[in-house]
Amino acid sequence: MPDDLVLLDEGEAAAYVRGYFDTEGGMPRSPDARFYIQLVQKDRDDLEELRLICSKLGIACGRIHNPSVKVDPDYWRFYVLSGSHRDFCESISSWHPGKRNLLEERMAHWGRADELEGGIR
Repeated sequence: MPDDLVLLDEGEAAAYVRGYFDTEGGMPRSPDARFYIQLVQKDRDDLEELRLICSKLGIACGRIHNPSVKVDPDYWRFYVLSGSHRDFCESISSWHPGKRNLLEERMAHWGRADELEGGIR
């Protein structure tokens, strides 16, 4: 995150994370795959700031790690923890057409599961 960037409120913070996710984030395309939300970046410090912003928004995230030092020693990522997937989808979401559709499909699936469980999240 640029040193001179000041996020004034939760809306701006969510928009910042959303833009980051749209450009540097990922999730499985197949509805049959285990769902995950990851954010990646070569600049670890930038990713640390993003993880902190997520935390301030109530989005729980795993540790920042390098998945393969041999492949790329400067490639970092973290995952949104499964207990925060809904919160991420509801408060951050995406403006990327493909990602937004995938998130909406996942949320619809969760909604059907809630109905089957009597509305319990």
